[in-house]
Amino acid sequence: MSLERIEITKQIPFFGDGDSLETRLRNVSLRGFPEVRIYEDAQIELVHLTPQDIPKKLHTPQLRVYRDHLNRIVQIRNLFLREGIDIFDLNAAYDFVATDKTKEGTEWTMIPPVVERFQIPRTKENRLDYNPLIGPELQKKLSERKLGLNPEVLQLEHTGNENNYFDLINDGSHRIHAGFENEGIKIIRLSCMAPGFPYYAAPQKYQTTVFQTRDERLKEPETKIHVVDTPGHKDLYRVFPSGGIMTGNVRPDKKLTD
Repeated sequence: MSLERIEITKQIPFFGDGDSLETRLRNVSLRGFPEVRIYEDAQIELVHLTPQDIPKKLHTPQLRVYRDHLNRIVQIRNLFLREGIDIFDLNAAYDFVATDKTKEGTEWTMIPPVVERFQIPRTKENRLDYNPLIGPELQKKLSERKLGLNPEVLQLEHTGNENNYFDLINDGSHRIHAGFENEGIKIIRLSCMAPGFPYYAAPQKYQTTVFQTRDERLKEPETKIHVVDTPGHKDLYRVFPSGGIMTGNVRPDKKLTD
């Protein structure tokens, strides 16, 4: 999609009561557990990462990005810059309408990329130990479906810091890589999420490969490693569907709520 213009419909403060990014994030639920507000009591921080910080401090659930998406991020950044807003250094969130060359408008919300900070214990063999992260509600649902932990994830090397913490990209991996290729980017870092519901894909060191298009990627093996057996990983999806190239959308997912 080639965008021709954007129209900002609302500026949203990061913090505070009423309609703020904080209140929207605290209402983010899980696909398989809609009653769970995964960030309800989370600590929310804004952190600026330099290009050097990104591979040093972040982990990623996927080791690939696509050049056509990165190009579109640059395009929409330029559209926002015309409004005096740098999407790599946001000081507020924005609801906006994006219009492409067909003159069709679609609604989005622009927020900084989202990163989750959490601990994963390590085994004596320096592997990831996800067993303590699976809470009783998730375990019950998995057992009912005869699913369990993905054996592959238990073989992964533990690459967290000395306190076993990971900063894992949750939403906005393409924008983060665009920041890596430019002058850095401001992110939202969330910690102290609702326990028992880990992010659905395992953290991997930031060694991202750039493919020209998603079709090119389909020729290569998948790099995402799900924490629980498929299709159980979908229960752990954080329900703020993202347009990826344009947004960190925290509006309700109409496909799930209609």
